Order: sequence, then C-alpha cells, then structure tokens
Amino acid sequence: MPTRELPEEAPGHYRESHPHPYYIPEKLPLTTQIAVDDVLTELIADATFQLGRIDGISPTVDFSPVLYTSLVRLEAVETAEIEGADVEMDEVYAYHTRTNAGENVDTSRDLQEVLNAERALQEGFSAIKHGEPIALELLQSLHELLLENVRNEGEEVGEWRTSDVHIPSPYASQPPFVPPPHRNVPELMDSLEAYIQMGGQHHPLVDLAITHYQFETIHPCEDGNGRLGRILIVLQLCAAGYLSEPYLYPSAYFNRNKQEYVEKMRAVSEHGDWRDWITFFIEGIEVQARDSYERTLRLMELRRDYEQRYQDQKTSHRLARGVFDMPYFTAHDVQNRFDVSRQTAYNAIEELVSEGIIVETTGNQRNQEYKAIDVFDILEGIPDR
Repeated sequence: MPTRELPEEAPGHYRESHPHPYYIPEKLPLTTQIAVDDVLTELIADATFQLGRIDGISPTVDFSPVLYTSLVRLEAVETAEIEGADVEMDEVYAYHTRTNAGENVDTSRDLQEVLNAERALQEGFSAIKHGEPIALELLQSLHELLLENVRNEGEEVGEWRTSDVHIPSPYASQPPFVPPPHRNVPELMDSLEAYIQMGGQHHPLVDLAITHYQFETIHPCEDGNGRLGRILIVLQLCAAGYLSEPYLYPSAYFNRNKQEYVEKMRAVSEHGDWRDWITFFIEGIEVQARDSYERTLRLMELRRDYEQRYQDQKTSHRLARGVFDMPYFTAHDVQNRFDVSRQTAYNAIEELVSEGIIVETTGNQRNQEYKAIDVFDILEGIPDR
C-alpha cells in the first residue's frame, strides 16, 4: 500500500512502514502561519480572563490549600480515567486519610495511577513555581513518578521509548495513527524543549495548543504520554504566569470530549487544520478555568451559610465550620483537631450526620470515615456544559 501524500499545509509527512506508515511531525517552530482572526482573538481574551479570575480569587479563600489539593485530585482522577482507570474521589481521600493516620493501605492499580498523577502534578508544579525551567529532564522524572508501581513488564520508565508504537483510531474503518519511529524521538523532543524555553512564537495559549499537539504526536514514551502531556499543560500555564497554584484541571474537558480531542489532533496532522484544534484547545482552558472559579465561589457561599447556621463554639458547630479544611475525616481526626474526647467527637459527628451535613462512607461498624456531603457535591459535580 503506497504511503499517502499529505497536503502542503500538513505539519509533517508519512514515512513508509508496514503495516501502517509512520507520521513524522516537522520540528518546531512551524513553517506555516497560524491565522489568528477576530473570533480566535476573542476566545483567547475570554480564556485569559477566566484564568485571571481563578488565580485571583483562589488565594483569597482561607481554605485555599484544601481547594487546590482538591482540584489536583480531580485532575488526577480525570487524567487516569481517560486512560481507563475507574476511581472515585472518595477512594483518593480515604487513602490519604488512612496513610496520614499511619495505616498501611493496599492500593489497586487504578488508584495507584491516580496517586501517581497527583504526586507528579504537585512535584512538577512546585518545580516550575520555584524557578526550574520546563526541561526534558523534568518531564522524564515526572514520567517515572507516573509509572511508579504501575509499569507494564519491559516498559521504559523515565526514558524516551526505544520501540515503535501505534495509537488505535476511534473508528474501525480508519487505520491506527503511528507516531514517529523511536530513533526520531530524541531530536523531536530536543526541538520541543527548545521551542518551549524560547517562549514560542505566538500568544502563550496558542503556543500551548501547538506544543500539546506536538508532544502527543511525538508520543515520546511507551506509556503515560497522555497523562504526562496534560501535566505539561498546567506546568506551562504556571511558567507563563497564568497560575500561581494548580487551580486548573484540563483533563476533565478532554475526558468529556475524548473523541473530538483525537479527531482534531489527527486533522492537524493530515490536513494542517490548526484553526479548529487551537479553538478546541483554548475553549477547554476557558471552560475549565471558569468551572474552577464557579466551584470556588460555591464553596465560599457554602462556607458563609455554614458560618451563619453554626455559630456556637460547641464541637458539632466547630466541626461544621471546619469541614472546608477537613472534608474527609475520622472521629480520631475530630478528636485531634478540636482537642475533645472520643465521645464528644462521636456526638458531634452523629449530630451532623442527622442534619445531612456529613455521611459515613465505609459502611463499617468500626473504623468509620466521614465526608462533607455539600463540599463533595461541589468538588465532584459535573458542570452543565
């Protein structure tokens, strides 16, 4: 089967291989022009505005660390879900609650993938925030974290792939997409690193769409490319000054629009259709920034409501006000937090359970765990988009 010729606008070419040709993207910077018309300019402005709002309001809330920890965990759950993992937020919080209490906790492979994603995003963001550049060495170290204890036999971890891979199409009638051969990966990744570090050649959000496409098209790792590429989005937003903390979780948008995500990247490869891809990508940034802002507002409103309803200094009222700092907890946590007896802690918990503020999550008679229902409804709620 002859290798299909691509139009001049395509940012790469096919190279003969069996049974499907490799796709070799051109190195960055692109040789073709990216047209930024009035519609795209307005979209960029909207996304920039939403990023500014979330980064402006979040540090003002006094439960800010809990907020961005929750958003990081949302991102970790969503990014792992795209790759097939099935984990609820409760499981992630339960794991941290138990390990903080000194318990040894067995984890499923799916949960381990989420925990790895959470840790990799936090460590990567911290590195950029403290002045480290977005470099290949950093990406490889984050890849090693992502695959810790979940690697498949024979997979390279923390290194670029040394074998060729293919990506199945969502359509049975369409052949798989075959990224460049492994021997081309180092030079393509060197080019990507140089482009990011030089600051690109377009508006930062446009360049973010370009570099995300380039990373996923190179597909530099044997596994974990999607997870690492989505972490890179957040790191670049930090490096560009859009995020002071990881308040954005872009994977939710790509998870909800998974097929369109794949289609639009392939349309870039085969037709040079940058306009649709960049529009789709920046819309995702805008949607997720707006969603983070709205969740933050709802949490602030809920906190004001609880402060009005639970004004006393008795333990149950202090606990109701405290669930924003401690949304998932045990009776022992309540004892330690408020310096009360075990019985007082249980009485406070029972009062809030009866009022529908918290709910027991394990179904056990002993070693029970509780979560704040309204807080989790806001954190886990799927936006109407």
